[in-house]
Amino acid sequence: MTAGKADIVPDFAIRRPNPPDWPAIREILAASNFHRIGGSEMPSFPLQDCFVAERDGRIVGVAGYRVTGARTAQTTLLAVHPAERRRGIGLALHAARQDHLRSKGIRTLYTNVDDEAVVAWYRRHFGYVETGRLIAKTEPFGRADRDAWINLKVEL
Repeated sequence: MTAGKADIVPDFAIRRPNPPDWPAIREILAASNFHRIGGSEMPSFPLQDCFVAERDGRIVGVAGYRVTGARTAQTTLLAVHPAERRRGIGLALHAARQDHLRSKGIRTLYTNVDDEAVVAWYRRHFGYVETGRLIAKTEPFGRADRDAWINLKVEL
């Protein structure tokens, strides 16, 4: 019997972050130009609304969210350290935040993306659809060559 993708045990763990994790989280966010926390694009990034991926005792990814209504939420940031990409870390982080939000009664999750490859990733793995709405960026954040976010949504 050949081992399939479902048989692969990940070599990382998903957990909630703690305050001492903040420097490692900032480093990962900086690699994707998401580190300007406190600015107009990302006024805050509360650790209690995040998940982190840890591998070999190091934080290698982070994903956040914000509840926006009784049944709606917005993802905030999803970033994986460049050396750790293509290991399923982003998939696991996003699945963890979706599962958590679903358990809290959230039914619609919105995501803003500035990269067509990432749009395709959300569509392929999670069934997101484009809302047709573009949201102008208010400061350099994410891809520097893009001036708007593509708004996506998925029903949980």
